[in-house]
Amino acid sequence: MMQHILLVSNNTRHQALLEKAIDRENCSIIAVIETSTNLAAELRSRAIDMVVMDLDDNEEAELESIRWIMENRPLPVVMFVRQGNRESAATATAAGVSAYVVDGLQADRIAPILAAAVTRFQETQALREELEQAKTSLEERKIIERAKGLLMEQRGCNENEAYSALRKLAMQRNRRLAEIAASVIDAATLMN
Repeated sequence: MMQHILLVSNNTRHQALLEKAIDRENCSIIAVIETSTNLAAELRSRAIDMVVMDLDDNEEAELESIRWIMENRPLPVVMFVRQGNRESAATATAAGVSAYVVDGLQADRIAPILAAAVTRFQETQALREELEQAKTSLEERKIIERAKGLLMEQRGCNENEAYSALRKLAMQRNRRLAEIAASVIDAATLMN
């Protein structure tokens, strides 16, 4: 599958090297910008699968752009920097960079770095989605438990009867159990 890449580079020599290496892969550079200032606008207006940055070091503006990407349009970000240390690598990774390469811009290394970045990004996204589903499930369980407690208190029934009543109502209304439970809680709050 063709990868569409947005390249952020203000170094013409490095840009040419990146363009050649990317061109040899199943990738195409959609646009080249010099700074991350217009990164959000570029991502909104183009179909981009990956961002490759070639920088002197990771400055706060670039990190903010990467944070914006991860919050609004998650995709793999590869950052080639000429100067870096453990702290800057940790900061970039925390912002969402999939691959952080210090002083390693060599034509034969670019393809494996891009491939590793895509794989790491996909794995990270899968973990984020799994975590989000787990959080949602836990919140829904809490709501259902609270609604069962309210029904048990109001109707004088046991836990199984309260759960059955919620489940029956969810099936009748063709709604999710957590939605019905939230409605029960809202109604009880309104009554008190």
